[in-house]
Amino acid sequence: MAIISTYCKKGGVGKTTFIGYLAHYLTEVKKKTVLVISIDDQNSIFTLFGRQDLVTARNDDYLEYLMVGQRTFDEVLHEVRENLYLIKTLNTDALSTELITKRPTEKILFNIIDVYNENFDYVLLDFPPSSCRATEVLLDYSDRIILIISLDSMGIDGFINTIQFFVDQDIPISKIQYILPNKFIANRRAPKDSLQTLDKQAKEFSRTMGLNALILPYFSEKSTIQNIQTQGKTPFDKNEVFETRYDLTETLKVRKELLGIFKSVDEHEEKLSKKAAAQEQPQEKVVLNLKKKK
Repeated sequence: MAIISTYCKKGGVGKTTFIGYLAHYLTEVKKKTVLVISIDDQNSIFTLFGRQDLVTARNDDYLEYLMVGQRTFDEVLHEVRENLYLIKTLNTDALSTELITKRPTEKILFNIIDVYNENFDYVLLDFPPSSCRATEVLLDYSDRIILIISLDSMGIDGFINTIQFFVDQDIPISKIQYILPNKFIANRRAPKDSLQTLDKQAKEFSRTMGLNALILPYFSEKSTIQNIQTQGKTPFDKNEVFETRYDLTETLKVRKELLGIFKSVDEHEEKLSKKAAAQEQPQEKVVLNLKKKK
């Protein structure tokens, strides 16, 4: 059970796309149960899975209705793939205001996430790019954070601003476990230069701020991604759902690239687990010196 967030203090970098693909990978390949909570009231994660109809189908099954006790934990869940559920948010700004003005709201939100975390293998949080109180408290409540960095000059600025945001809001830098370079284009110089700059800047933050995040293999910019998103499909959908051989062939390329990225995550998680296990202090066994009564 883990709470994982994707974030960057810049819009359009691919946070929702990546967290959706991660969620579908965990359910389809790893056979886990996954919940994605959209803290972004655009609720774009529903569109990614072709279920934007669920966003407007009812106006009383948002996260906020659960928080005030008008809906149950089950009633706000929307299953969009087998073992993959989504929760939508009504108004991010209003939720943030509640968190600022009413202290019990924060506890209620944490309790809700804890309940879901006990019932799902993974709870993933999808944030808006704008900083708000909801973003701050839930980033701080996450177990692991993946930064999504677009490989262009504005993306690098977004990376720097994101790290500064963590410092300003006193969110532990140690929660940032992974950095995903996104939108790489092989035949262009700018993404390659940005990738080198990102690596250099990450090392500088490691030296000055204690950033200890793994930079993942880059995720390429492909028209295929936009095409299948328009169709409400993901690279981890069954092969037979793709209507043309071309769509399937190109989707398989995207799937292969994602599998390489997620393999790096899995291997790193295994190393962290072994390291944590090695650092655990063995419990001394208490030996009782019992004497038999004569």
